[in-house]
Amino acid sequence: MFRDDDSIIYSLLYSEPCRPRRRRRRPNVPICLALTETAMLLSLLVARFCYDVTFAAASASCGPSHLRLRRSEFLVPVSPSGNPFDTVSWRRLRRRRRPLLGLRGGDDGEDFAALDSTAPSSLLSLDELVVDFSDNGRKILVVTGGVLSGIGKGVTASSIGVLLRMCGVRVTALKIDPYLNVDAGTMSPFEHGEVFVLDDGGECDLDLGNYERFLSVSLSSKSNLTTGKIYREVIERERVGHYLGKTVQVVPHISDAIQRWVLRVSAAPVLVHTEHSVDGSTPPTSQVPEVCIVELGGTLGDIESMPFVEALRQLQEKVGYKHMAFVHVSLVPVLGSPPEQKTKPTQHSVRTMRQLGLVPDFLCCRGTAEMEDATRSKLSSFTGVPRDAVISLHDVSNIYRVPLMMMEQDVPAMLCKRLRLAPFNNGQKAGNYGTPAEKDEEIMMFKNMDLIKSWNELADSVDDPESECVIAMVGKYLDQGDACKF
Repeated sequence: MFRDDDSIIYSLLYSEPCRPRRRRRRPNVPICLALTETAMLLSLLVARFCYDVTFAAASASCGPSHLRLRRSEFLVPVSPSGNPFDTVSWRRLRRRRRPLLGLRGGDDGEDFAALDSTAPSSLLSLDELVVDFSDNGRKILVVTGGVLSGIGKGVTASSIGVLLRMCGVRVTALKIDPYLNVDAGTMSPFEHGEVFVLDDGGECDLDLGNYERFLSVSLSSKSNLTTGKIYREVIERERVGHYLGKTVQVVPHISDAIQRWVLRVSAAPVLVHTEHSVDGSTPPTSQVPEVCIVELGGTLGDIESMPFVEALRQLQEKVGYKHMAFVHVSLVPVLGSPPEQKTKPTQHSVRTMRQLGLVPDFLCCRGTAEMEDATRSKLSSFTGVPRDAVISLHDVSNIYRVPLMMMEQDVPAMLCKRLRLAPFNNGQKAGNYGTPAEKDEEIMMFKNMDLIKSWNELADSVDDPESECVIAMVGKYLDQGDACKF
């Protein structure tokens, strides 16, 4: 009827050595319950001193608190009041306790709060994270893609980060991959390209390597969000009773988890490398970012990316228009004889984006040749994007020329004006990016910046190297083009 440690207390309370032997009646139910609660309380007190119990108290709106025994590595849910007798019996808790599984590359013994956090504010609710995001003046810039995959969203997002760095803005990045794999470590390079390994051992998409090179930062595995990670986190929360018996659904539970992840990454400090930190004279510095660039992988309209699209739509409603912007990358092919730039694929892509609740602020058009003025005006008329915000991203000799090409179209100033960032946060009306004379003046100012000058030298050195160096490498996936990149 009782556990072994409970029976000791039971024998102490009910022992009658001096009375004559007689038939003992079974205690009634209230007494049994009282004794059981007493035994549970004593066992918790013993565990408090012997097993170093730690309480991670959360507010009632965040769900239940959690009690963790460090040596046993068990996670026991308790009620928000801290009283374990308020919810379920000790017997059921013993049967439901499970060791918490860590994410790939993490410590199996990490607690639930550490699993669900990328910042010190890991126990904050979604509403509290939104308030913290707005109070600190952070911004989110989402890069989406249409028409087809592999259109260049990663290079576009990295180039935008370079332009924001040029304006003195601290930048971090987050790549969203809508596949069910937890990470890219077990995926064939023929499926998703070569795997990039981060400093903390996280195996992720190759775009994270572009982010680190372009932004001069060191990212963590939290900067790569997959459907597998989100579903795993939500299922683990449900298994420990975090949702208090509610029906767990894609909306709001999955969408809220995605929003929390994005907000935590936007607040997580990143290691920033400088010229002196690369040569080892000074260590890299840790900085809190001002802008988080979020790249949504795949193509808008795909079934697997719908939860992320809905989460981003809800997130913009929560943080506000001034704190979140969207950049859409689409294709403008050249067909026919004589050659003509076709805008219909981009028109349908933007229409799909609007049907999903997302409104593009900038339209980056990929193509083999520079976009014509008539094509730019036509796209602006049919998509509702300001003409100045329709950007031409035609093919160039190397990817390091993409930021220079965007700078020639005054993209950094328009980004800062849209997100109300210094030195262009003068509060002008949305969509008003200045007169042609003002834009020319801004472009000349950017050309004289040291970062742009060094970036020009880098792009020129790639196109016209001074000498050639032969490096022998051992390859494994020789048929994969990314296997030869480094």
